[in-house]
Amino acid sequence: MSVEEPAARGELLVHLSYEATRTLGGMGVVLEHLLAAPEYRAAFPRTLLVSPTVRPCGLGSYAPEESLAHDLEAHGEVLYSGLRRRNPEAWARVFQPVEARHDVSFIYGRRDAPGGPVEVLLVDLTDVLRGYRVRLGTLPLFLQRLHTLLGVDLPFDCRGGRPAPWRALSRVWRGLYGTRLGAAPWLNRLFRRAVHHGLLDAPPLDHDAMLAITLAEPVFDAVARLRSQDGAGAVVLAQEHLSLPLAYKALLDGHDWCHTVYYAGEVRTPRVLVEYGEAGQGASDARFYNVQRLGLEQGRTLDQVYPVGTWPNFQILRNGHLCERVGAVSASVADELRFLDPRYSLQPVTVVPHGHRLIETEGDAKEAASVRVLRHARKQWGQDFRLLLTHISRDEVCKGLWRDVDVCEHLAELLPPERRPALLVMVTEWNEADPSDNLRHVKARVEAFNARGTGVHIALVNQPTWPAGLDFTRDDLHRATDVSLGQSLYESHGLAQLEALGCGAICVIAGASGARRTLREQCEALGLSESAHPNLVVSDPVTDAREAGLARTVEGWKALPATVLREQESRTARRVAEEVVRRLPRDAHEGRLLLETGRALAERMRWEPLIREQLIPLIRFPAREAAAGSDWSA
Repeated sequence: MSVEEPAARGELLVHLSYEATRTLGGMGVVLEHLLAAPEYRAAFPRTLLVSPTVRPCGLGSYAPEESLAHDLEAHGEVLYSGLRRRNPEAWARVFQPVEARHDVSFIYGRRDAPGGPVEVLLVDLTDVLRGYRVRLGTLPLFLQRLHTLLGVDLPFDCRGGRPAPWRALSRVWRGLYGTRLGAAPWLNRLFRRAVHHGLLDAPPLDHDAMLAITLAEPVFDAVARLRSQDGAGAVVLAQEHLSLPLAYKALLDGHDWCHTVYYAGEVRTPRVLVEYGEAGQGASDARFYNVQRLGLEQGRTLDQVYPVGTWPNFQILRNGHLCERVGAVSASVADELRFLDPRYSLQPVTVVPHGHRLIETEGDAKEAASVRVLRHARKQWGQDFRLLLTHISRDEVCKGLWRDVDVCEHLAELLPPERRPALLVMVTEWNEADPSDNLRHVKARVEAFNARGTGVHIALVNQPTWPAGLDFTRDDLHRATDVSLGQSLYESHGLAQLEALGCGAICVIAGASGARRTLREQCEALGLSESAHPNLVVSDPVTDAREAGLARTVEGWKALPATVLREQESRTARRVAEEVVRRLPRDAHEGRLLLETGRALAERMRWEPLIREQLIPLIRFPAREAAAGSDWSA
């Protein structure tokens, strides 16, 4: 494929996320595996990955040094940039009319990906969106059409476009510094100081939702001009509320050439309620999922139970059923959609689970990896450890990192002497200068636990600061793992904690994990129940709280004090620790059996058949008559 001139041919798949230049999370992993599939490349000769150049941070200002434009320049090829003075004339004709209409800048190019290059479109919105105000002249009409035609009600503060002096100064600024004026560091400092001193209002907002709505029109117009001149259309693949407004714009104005698929990777509104609760209740999966279960049984919806009707992400997500096809990454996400809005129950929601990355591991490779990892552990933390536990995770409340400490507190009592000292390596990533509240809380728990000297040590590792020159890889860490922990409160699918499964590890998964039902089905296909599989332990505070009779009504669950739920979490942690100790192999023979049973289960969840038999049929549409081609000269 060549995209050096605006003449590329074939169907175009469009995906809007924060991962256009590199893979960061679950959605990027899905795309990586999809792009590597020959069947996908045959169906979609072109893939366009779209992202905003920067995200608002803090009080709605920007950190331009984190711009994805720098990432594309370093790891790809820039074919056009509205932030530089000179561009090829052909590409300028494509992008400059759209830039002028919406007062944005595009950076367009390509980067390598599995299966071949992909196209990348970055959108600089820094002159358009700041704080809670949007200065996009076309947005009021778009919001009105969303409300009138699609029922999406988003009362954003929309102002007229920037005045002429601002636009002129921004052009000069771009010529001198290669950024729009709205991204200038001095301007961001002024903005933050003005907010701090009460001169400007910047209330806490869902900036993802604001970005989603603001991106929809310029991205759609750019896609309309990038699509093939042979009349081939496009498919918008939306996976969450950042990308759904682009699908809504396609439904309104691109129905003759653009298809829409909502493949829900997570549902943000339930996730926020799980992570933070209502009115400062704090994080709890037990509260929310027992409320959801009762709500679905009683025919009640999310906004009838929780005051979310004015939340922008709720308004965006509740209308995803309007897309031509709707899929979900797990049955639990499908349940969340049906609780979000009953109209999701009126059409099929196709469950297409994520696949599993099988790490090739023979007995000798596992032993060699264990030697390397434990040698590093002895050097780094000063002990000859006999048991290795791991958890690799993002620093987010929903990942429930404190639950790992809960389990270790009980393991310190239950582990037999031959398994001590034990090490839990928790790998995450944080800003050393300004760690999150969640990270500070977990770090305090870890330090207090380690100070007790129980024979179990927890190493909280900031991944970017790990020493250079490690003689083992991430896969080696999985191969060396005896126990993999993953007790998330919200996990739309959650296979990260199962990466060590094929390496013979005991894997602790969350009861709320979307992968659980898939695992249960595969266990049954192997002739085992979930509880009997030697490699699996389920940490399920949701069911444990229900069986303990903590509450019986929606109102009762909502009113439960956080202290009561935490006490139940501790009881669940005790049961998890007991199950882990019961499953630990007592000799080399039992270790080999764990490797065999883990590999057999992991083999049944590989990516390739899922992509070929389920994901590609979800996103591929039958060919239709070619619509009129793009007008490059407009």
